[in-house]
Amino acid sequence: MILGIGIDLLEVARMKGDLADKDGLAEELFTPAEIAYCRSKRYPQQHFAARFAAKEALFKALASGKRGAMSWQEIEILVNDLGKPHVTLSGAVKTYAETLGVKTVFASLSHTKEYAAATVLLEG
Repeated sequence: MILGIGIDLLEVARMKGDLADKDGLAEELFTPAEIAYCRSKRYPQQHFAARFAAKEALFKALASGKRGAMSWQEIEILVNDLGKPHVTLSGAVKTYAETLGVKTVFASLSHTKEYAAATVLLEG
């Protein structure tokens, strides 16, 4: 059963600017593995933006918004060898998702030079 769906769209230039202007922002928003993955790419800002859009979409799918003890780093979006996104939840985000009955999190990410988008679907 589908428990929630969320979508988010982000301007890549905004993410690039925020990461450049706000010292430590990457470490606040992303896990070490996400940072390493994004920085290994030719246009890291596109990959950072897509992941942030996915985290926003996940909070929308949970119908919670980011609140309380929830942390951006409690949502990790990596990809397998074929490029398929894999979402791992931990901490307060995982606990909240489990109280809703979430068993599986599906994500789709897309980006261009100018925009990044993500859709998240929660299944229970």
